[in-house]
Amino acid sequence: MKLTIPQAKICQDTNRFRVVIAGRRFGKTFLATRELARFARWPDQKVFYIAPSYRQAKQILWEPLKTKMLELNWVERINESDLTVYLINGSQISLRSADNFDSMRGVGLNFVVFDEFADMDPRVWTEVIRPALSDKQGHALFIGTPKGKANWSYDIFQNAIVTGK
Repeated sequence: MKLTIPQAKICQDTNRFRVVIAGRRFGKTFLATRELARFARWPDQKVFYIAPSYRQAKQILWEPLKTKMLELNWVERINESDLTVYLINGSQISLRSADNFDSMRGVGLNFVVFDEFADMDPRVWTEVIRPALSDKQGHALFIGTPKGKANWSYDIFQNAIVTGK
């Protein structure tokens, strides 16, 4: 997948948790699709894309994700009702929403993309997804548009700047 120079820099970053705050038309959806595919290329991976709502997840990423996975000939089957693509290598890419984050408890994850994470309850990260990544040393990519300083996305972004992680 062809990347812009800023997108390539993000993809080459080896930090376990990456934070991207970018304006509209940066290519965040393209970047998310690429990173979901990159982490799902290994066998038996469980990968999530999380948007603030189910509707946003479906509107933003479902069609581009299916198209890309079908182009790559990686698809074993697609579950339209669950918004999950099952790959021939045993990996799964699922779209989920943060508006019912308790439904994601108990799942072990290898990688997750948070899209527009400033619009989510921070507990989706601290109480549900962070623990789900722990046992597998899973990775996370936080992406979103600027939303000011009065939210948890600003805190995570500032922490990434200070720690370099």
